[in-house]
Amino acid sequence: MSDRFMTVAKVGEIPEGGVKVVRVDDDPVAVFHVGGQYYALADLCTHDGGELSDGELDGHVIECARHGARFDIRTGAVLAMPATGAVPRHAVRVIGDQIQVACETCDEREAAHAAAKPVASTAPPAAAPPPCTDAPGGQAAGRRAFESPAASEPAAASAAAPAMATPAPSLQEFAVRAAFETVMDPEIQLSVVDLGLIREVVIKPGRTLVRMLLTTPFCPYAPQLTEDVKQAAMSVVAQPCEVEILPDAWSPELMPDPGLLGFST
Repeated sequence: MSDRFMTVAKVGEIPEGGVKVVRVDDDPVAVFHVGGQYYALADLCTHDGGELSDGELDGHVIECARHGARFDIRTGAVLAMPATGAVPRHAVRVIGDQIQVACETCDEREAAHAAAKPVASTAPPAAAPPPCTDAPGGQAAGRRAFESPAASEPAAASAAAPAMATPAPSLQEFAVRAAFETVMDPEIQLSVVDLGLIREVVIKPGRTLVRMLLTTPFCPYAPQLTEDVKQAAMSVVAQPCEVEILPDAWSPELMPDPGLLGFST
């Protein structure tokens, strides 16, 4: 399996409580420096694709500047809605004065290692990949990486999880969902994201599938909404897009913020 790291900064370059956005395999990754340790998350809010680096950092909590979703930078876990999915996390290590970030996310590295395990073998088990942990700044020596105590619990839980665990949403999916923010319901004047109409986005080679709801069973704007959703998805992923209208009933409870329509949360 691949175990690639790339140097993204030097020790002392990112101030305490600061963040630097870097490109890792052409994807934006936010590298945070808190308490002498470094943490790396995809620079995309899982709610609507907003840049987390633009948000307010309070200790180990980053708040998205768009709608207030909050995440733990040590684990990527969601701490406050409207987001419901964790942010992909990258392992960080410090070699000498170089801060290095894993090119694959922690989920990708663990899934690749699990897939590489033989079904049955009498040979000694293959060595596990370096732990997906965050390294204290300035304390690494040689090829060692140091594990953050706060990050060790999620890592242990991942190791005990089934090999076929559902992977985190891709960065492409985050970007497509962000594009849906521009698709407005002509009658209600809220986006399909704010209304909670987008229920699933599946991106496969050659086709994107979007499953969504309508606010009413016989919505007169359904053809326009469907076409606008297709165009928004294809503006991000240049391949055919199919929109499936689900038969389920919509209600304001499905909205990230029902207060936009005057409903109490």
